[in-house]
Amino acid sequence: MRLLIVRPEPGASGTAARVRAMGHAATVQPLLATEALDWVLPAPLPDAVLITSAAAVRHAGPAVAGLQHLPALCVGEATATAARAAGWQAAAAGPGTVQALLDDAARSPHRRLLHLAGEDRTPVRVPPMLTVTTVIVYRAVLHPLPALPAVDAVLLHSPRTARQFAAEWDRLGGRRSSLRLFAISPATLAAAGPGWASGEAAAAPAEAALLAMLPESL
Repeated sequence: MRLLIVRPEPGASGTAARVRAMGHAATVQPLLATEALDWVLPAPLPDAVLITSAAAVRHAGPAVAGLQHLPALCVGEATATAARAAGWQAAAAGPGTVQALLDDAARSPHRRLLHLAGEDRTPVRVPPMLTVTTVIVYRAVLHPLPALPAVDAVLLHSPRTARQFAAEWDRLGGRRSSLRLFAISPATLAAAGPGWASGEAAAAPAEAALLAMLPESL
């Protein structure tokens, strides 16, 4: 199968390598890039740090050194792995979504959380026993799809890239009915809209579950 990968780097290249190892062809065309923003460490220090993307780890910069002795509550295993590699002493992997991560935090002893976030954030409900201070450490910039690629399906890793992909596919005159969608979550699949040849959402919001939906290569 010929697959289009539109997630940001460096994740896109890693996904492409895994897809090729499965026997599929991969075209990498990131439709989103992230860039660091200046931020200041707030006072007083929180009880724990909320990290909801690996991009926040990459772009947090030197100021984050003052937090790395605190527990890091990470949205999933990929983010936790990135946090550990960056020097966090205690990074716990969460259930895969920001809302579920906050719900889990409400059952922990931590009450004051600092969220290292991107400019574009998913709306969530903060449990009443938690106080969450948000600092914006990076922003995402959307990019166009330069041309219609010769692919059979697209892998969608987030609602924002799904919306951008759908808009760009339509702008370039692509037929939705010619393309299959594989999305990392139901919300990501819904963001791409209707009319595609088929659409499947992963059983869990993790890349392993996303790639598990791909057919076996002949």
